[in-house]
Amino acid sequence: MELNALLDMLKHTPAMRSKQAIAPSVSTHSMSNNTLSGDTVSANTTCHADVQDWDNLYACPGDDTAALPLNGQYVLHACEGMLPSFVANHPYFAGWSAVMANISDIAAMGGRALSVVNSIWHINNEQAQSVMQGIRDACRAYGVPLVGGHTNLDAVYQPALSVAIQGTAQKLLSVLHVKPQQKILIALNLQGQFHPNTTYWKCFEHVPDRILQSQIALLPRLAETNRVHAARDISNAGILGSLLMLLEATASGAHISLDAIPKPDGVEWSKWLQIFPSFGFLLTANTDKCEEIIALFHRQGIACAVIGETNASGVVAVQQQQQQSLFWDFNNQLFTGFCYADALKSQQESMLCPA
Repeated sequence: MELNALLDMLKHTPAMRSKQAIAPSVSTHSMSNNTLSGDTVSANTTCHADVQDWDNLYACPGDDTAALPLNGQYVLHACEGMLPSFVANHPYFAGWSAVMANISDIAAMGGRALSVVNSIWHINNEQAQSVMQGIRDACRAYGVPLVGGHTNLDAVYQPALSVAIQGTAQKLLSVLHVKPQQKILIALNLQGQFHPNTTYWKCFEHVPDRILQSQIALLPRLAETNRVHAARDISNAGILGSLLMLLEATASGAHISLDAIPKPDGVEWSKWLQIFPSFGFLLTANTDKCEEIIALFHRQGIACAVIGETNASGVVAVQQQQQQSLFWDFNNQLFTGFCYADALKSQQESMLCPA
């Protein structure tokens, strides 16, 4: 598929449209100096009380989790909701995926998971038990206790599932840390397969628990050793959609080489770029750290490569062989709407010129 056609198709997938649907619900946003305003916040948060403070910004939407300071570390909170059709048609995998996605969110912030809770609605006891078995098995595999929840069984309900997680971090990997001239890396486990008729790339089946736990522990290790600045797990928006969420908070641009992205043989780009993998992350780091980051992932059997570099343009450009095309321009179009560029600029100015 020609690059322009490929990128245009990816912009209009249901998952990408669902992310863009968040922006109209953002309570306040504006354009300033061709940059999205730092006053952008969600109606589903109270973080707009003082976005001039770093710790308040870490609690705002945009990262994979909210992070709140407590006694010299950060407490992390995240929540995932599963599509009702997914819960109804793939009950066990929906339960597993809800836990897996939350654990990836905690890891993407440089954290370690502490506990999981859930809320489930269903019309069928047998299928509800399958959902719960998926949750319990995933919690066991990743070494995170399931500590409670809320269950609703009645014929009047539509199958639905929400799972929340708590964690801690010593050092954060935040999208707020993205700056120009950082290298963008991707880490993907290629040893997997697609769940039938979905974009879910499963690389956890028949894998020992200790290996799953060791792989996910790489992210907090990278944070605590100051190798990585920012991270984002690859979610249902796919590789390029997740990249936009990595960049949008700072209104950053990037140049991406499609050919540098690891991909299994025989999988078309049009499908691979839409993946929701059980292990997949985008990272930013300084050039001199990339070689050791890649080596750490390779030792765990994870493919990792530098796929691009950030810049201050607000434009995301993609290159494939001799073709180059614009994928997104934050100067003219919101994605989720969670951007704090002005707030970050104000903080930098206040540090340079204290009152």
